[in-house]
Amino acid sequence: MITWDEIDTVLLDMDGTLIDLNYDNTLWNEHVPSRYAAAQGLEPSQARALLYGTKMANQPKLHYYSVDFWKQRTHLDIDRLHSDLAHLIRYRPNAEVFISYLRKTERRAVITTNAHPNSLAIKDATIGLVSQVDACYSAHEFGWAKEEIGFWEKLFSLEFSDRERTLLIDDNEDVLDTAVEFGIGHVLTIAQPDLHKPPRASTRYPVISDFKDIMT
Repeated sequence: MITWDEIDTVLLDMDGTLIDLNYDNTLWNEHVPSRYAAAQGLEPSQARALLYGTKMANQPKLHYYSVDFWKQRTHLDIDRLHSDLAHLIRYRPNAEVFISYLRKTERRAVITTNAHPNSLAIKDATIGLVSQVDACYSAHEFGWAKEEIGFWEKLFSLEFSDRERTLLIDDNEDVLDTAVEFGIGHVLTIAQPDLHKPPRASTRYPVISDFKDIMT
């Protein structure tokens, strides 16, 4: 699946790739709507419709991931709601072992995430992720989501990596579409981003279930 002799740099998504997406799914699909519903006198289903309905379609992509945007939209303490569920933050199978494998094989390991810096900080404080890699970039530093070509242009202006000798692992196939368009040479996606949900029935890109599958 992977010819390691052709790869110098590995770009790693965080949520749904290194970290179990159950944390974010529970936060945004249950915890935030529940607290918003309580504050507004609504049912949780009504709150979800108001928060994530058609009005969001016209918002910049990065707003979906912005703690500041959701604070303004909900008037809730989104940082505290993140912290409420910190016990759900955990690595996906063998993710930490894979990062160690990259260090041992002298490949550059870089986290690229759409997560807001506040969200990233809570996850890092819980599992100590950032210190294990060579660099970590949040899309909010660049002003472009990873689904947008501007993110990749900015990233590679800083990283100076050979895009053809770069592997991107990301559970979001819209992100992979943009990365391939940009010229990233190798891409993989994740079969089961949320460990509390069944694996995806199909994907458009080569897929792994466990990082041990590509440690050779």
